[in-house]
Amino acid sequence: MRVRDFLRQMLRESRGSRARLGFFVACLAVGVAAIVAVAGLSASLELGIRREARQLLAGDLALEARGPLPVAVDELLATRPAVEQVRIKEMVTVVAAPPSADGAPGRSQLVELKAVAGAYPFYGELEIEPLGDPEGRDLGAGDANAGELAGLLTGDRVVVAADLPSRLGIARRGPLLIGGVPFEIAGLVRREPDRGADAFTLGPRVLISTAGLERTGLERFGSRISHRRLLKTPPETGSAELARLAEELRRLSPAGAGAFRVETYAEAQPALREGLAQVDRYLGLLALLSLLLGGVGVAQTTRSWLDGRTDSMAILRSLGFRPREVTGLYLGQTLALGLAGSACGAALGLAAQHAAPLLLGGLLPATLELRVWQPEPVLRGLALGTATAVIFSLSPLAAIRRVPPLRVLRREIEPLPPSRWGHAFTLLTLVAAIWLAAAVQSRSMLMGLQFTAGIAGVAALLALAALALVRMLSRLPRGRGGGSGRVWLRHGLASIARPGSGTVGAVVAVGLGVVLLLAVALVERTLRHELTPELEERAPTAFLVDIQPDQWPGVSALLGAEGATRVRSVPVVTARLVRLDGRDVRDLADDEGQSSDSRWALTREQRLTWMETLPQDNRIVAGALWSDPERAEVSVEEEFARELGVELGSELVFDVQGVELPLAVTSLRSVDWRTFDINFFLVVESTALAEAPHYRVATAKLPAGREQTIQDRLAASYPNVTLIEIGRLLARIREVLARLATGVQFLGAFTVLAGILILAGAISAATLKRSRELALLKTLGMTRKGVAAMLAVEFAALGLVAGGLGAAGGTLLARTVVTLGMELPWRFEAGPVALAVVASVVLTAITGVLASARALQSRPIEVLRSE
Repeated sequence: MRVRDFLRQMLRESRGSRARLGFFVACLAVGVAAIVAVAGLSASLELGIRREARQLLAGDLALEARGPLPVAVDELLATRPAVEQVRIKEMVTVVAAPPSADGAPGRSQLVELKAVAGAYPFYGELEIEPLGDPEGRDLGAGDANAGELAGLLTGDRVVVAADLPSRLGIARRGPLLIGGVPFEIAGLVRREPDRGADAFTLGPRVLISTAGLERTGLERFGSRISHRRLLKTPPETGSAELARLAEELRRLSPAGAGAFRVETYAEAQPALREGLAQVDRYLGLLALLSLLLGGVGVAQTTRSWLDGRTDSMAILRSLGFRPREVTGLYLGQTLALGLAGSACGAALGLAAQHAAPLLLGGLLPATLELRVWQPEPVLRGLALGTATAVIFSLSPLAAIRRVPPLRVLRREIEPLPPSRWGHAFTLLTLVAAIWLAAAVQSRSMLMGLQFTAGIAGVAALLALAALALVRMLSRLPRGRGGGSGRVWLRHGLASIARPGSGTVGAVVAVGLGVVLLLAVALVERTLRHELTPELEERAPTAFLVDIQPDQWPGVSALLGAEGATRVRSVPVVTARLVRLDGRDVRDLADDEGQSSDSRWALTREQRLTWMETLPQDNRIVAGALWSDPERAEVSVEEEFARELGVELGSELVFDVQGVELPLAVTSLRSVDWRTFDINFFLVVESTALAEAPHYRVATAKLPAGREQTIQDRLAASYPNVTLIEIGRLLARIREVLARLATGVQFLGAFTVLAGILILAGAISAATLKRSRELALLKTLGMTRKGVAAMLAVEFAALGLVAGGLGAAGGTLLARTVVTLGMELPWRFEAGPVALAVVASVVLTAITGVLASARALQSRPIEVLRSE
């Protein structure tokens, strides 16, 4: 057959089936839209990070440590004079407005302080609005950048976030108290290249010179200061040479005190990248689920479409078409429809990406710009969509070869039944295709296999439940009693078990959508509940950090005078773990068998405290507290002990300010971290650390409405003490969780939409048969209202089964994630579960009745005459 004749015949075969084929396209479009939206957003973010890597880092290479960098770093960089450097110190502190005329403390604000020495930034835009000076001094020109910032920052001048003066109620030029010392505001920051996302910052930015930081007196023992070094290499430096320099610097990082992290611009934002990769895998698989459900709708639509074309197939066979030519004809139509549906879905997915900034606002660095158009995600969506159309249509297409030409003369002849081997081959092909698609989406063959097994298991359970429902309803007694008032109910339930009802597909599709949406909603509500400060009556409302030992009596008295209750303070000693049971920590961390959690536990800066008795939220689970009079002891939190790989009797050697301190593990503890009280992984016997340099942290329950006043008084009397309100911090976390949950629910809605389309497609495919049934019922005396009620009962029952099973599955999934994945207590909430079931019933009933509108409107006489 010539190509032109083939295309002409393919167009002819689509006549009379445009509505059904429209459902074919719609089912694919929904799934492909989800695929393209997720993949496109991920690709845009990755491209944005790579494109703006130097700006996000503000240099070619960065070093970061909790303390001053080792001298060996300066010695190495001295051998490379062409490498430029910027020294940065960052800390969280409280700034304040000057006292009022009557001596009352000025308003205070938690800020992120950055002390800069050098031509910051090397890359990116630091947009600053310089402020004029009433004395006529030159405060810099234009939009400040590298060299211009140095002209604005002096020992008594700072640059602050644009909204800070209004928050404090001061003039734009200040004065501003930092560490109790007055500073003049020389400019307002509008844009900062290496600033994190707004949702993850604790306060406005304040830029200060190193001389100005020294004036404040904030840099003292116990201050939580992050030391950074930005490096800029010569333009001719290649990526390989930069990587070698980074590796040389990493080798200089000690295992104990002074350890630092090295990051090149190619590795910029590693935490953000890792998080994006995880989210991309999760949402990619969720989007694939929408496409697979669309595939179920494609299979149902194709089967119904081909069933209606059986006579045409027999005619073509009689005219001399070979079986492979007839199969190729309908396969070509399937490919064309698959491409059309995938193209529509790709366009819808690109449009959906424009909503990403609304969902992700505040979760990404402000300098990161997204480009919506990415060819790879569109091509992936087209490929997966078309492949899904073909794979899910294999079984109906395979039946074409079994249509006998004799059907032209004897219409009662049905196609030959499929062989078991053919059915098994089709099923294996479908499973393998789903596995491959899931592996592509997750970039992991193992995760693809787990996804395939999980979806197959859930779908099988839903299908079995639907089959059980059909079997049960088919055995209901068909009694004559009960009156006409209950006919619509009896017939509505019986219709679920009729041949070709699409019950199994509808229950699986709608049920899977309910599982996903409800699970996300329940997990989010659990996290919101756990992050509510009022979870327990004894939870504190504020943390106080960087308290010097001699300041604690005064700070305690101030809190007491202001009505604070449940005030608790403990000493803190910073240290590094250097040896574990005689083995060097660096050797342990470099062991290939160590997980990332174990490496973090071994190399992190450890914070030790001492106490004679444990708080109420600590419980000894192994050993005994302070039970060895011969050795200095440490009690380790049980989960942290597992990450470290220690047990009772292990010896930990810490570097405490250059002095090695061996400690024996004599007890393991469980800690209830949800109390928001002061808790530590490591609690040391008091006699072992009594002489060690330390600072103090405290918690307190502040009187409602007095938080700002107490912070103002602390800033005026103890400017180095930082007060962090737990409520404000948790509000930010809840905002982030809400945004992420909205994005997941948005994708979950695609899954529900696919399920509704499957249901509507199945109903539309059976319109002719339903028209005959409804016409017969009207002829027997049932009114149109009664027929509509019967349909509503039928589809509401489907929704009830799908919603009930989906709600049970979603609750079980959420409980598993919360208890095993997050190790939080489970709280059952009936509200979301009931809403999911009711919504399933209502949506399914409305969809069923609307999709049956054509059959409802048909007049009995027209249907009966057509027979």
